Amino acid sequence: MPGPGSFPLLRWRLLLIGLPMAGGAGLVVHVLIGVSLPLAFLVLVAIGSCVWAYVLSRLRQPVRRGLAQRAVIGAIAGLIATVAYDLSRYGTVALFHMSFQPFHILSVFGELFLGSGHDPTVTFVVGLAYHLSNGTFFGVAYALVFRTPTWWTGMLWGVGLELCMATLYPAWLRIQMLGEFLQVSAVGHIVYGSILGLVASVGVRRLSRLASARSEVEHP
Repeated sequence: MPGPGSFPLLRWRLLLIGLPMAGGAGLVVHVLIGVSLPLAFLVLVAIGSCVWAYVLSRLRQPVRRGLAQRAVIGAIAGLIATVAYDLSRYGTVALFHMSFQPFHILSVFGELFLGSGHDPTVTFVVGLAYHLSNGTFFGVAYALVFRTPTWWTGMLWGVGLELCMATLYPAWLRIQMLGEFLQVSAVGHIVYGSILGLVASVGVRRLSRLASARSEVEHP
């Protein structure tokens, strides 16, 4: 992994998280303002892409390479954590015999992109793709913000996502089983964040070892 000097300052990294957070931010805009989710998502992706182009143009090549490595680590960690998130929510519902349907929201997401009247399977798959991409790219944002990922900073990241969901979803979706929703959601986000931090920390340490080995070969 590139050395400390090749990882940009926090202010630059915070500018870059807008793009990987575009999916979630687009949903927030849709819920609060009523703008269609696809439109909000595309506008935020366009803005985020322009910010990335600006920031990268001001950084040296080693720094850009370091950011790319972090993005890959975050994406892998985010995808693994999202799978763990879904499994933990399903397991919580099954273990405690809850009535809450943890995956109904995926069909809702699909309808926001496709509209109503489409094949339920297609709608579900589109919603699932949106869900997985959000979890994956939230991981990218986490890996950019935290220079040294750990399980507990990952858990805090997950708790932050949980607070956003707990604030927006109940009124938006008119959730009746609020207690079950909050319990399932809290467990899922704690698992998501912890796994995210653990996997990202493994990736960062591995890159550090590879960089050290490469340095020894180049400068014996």
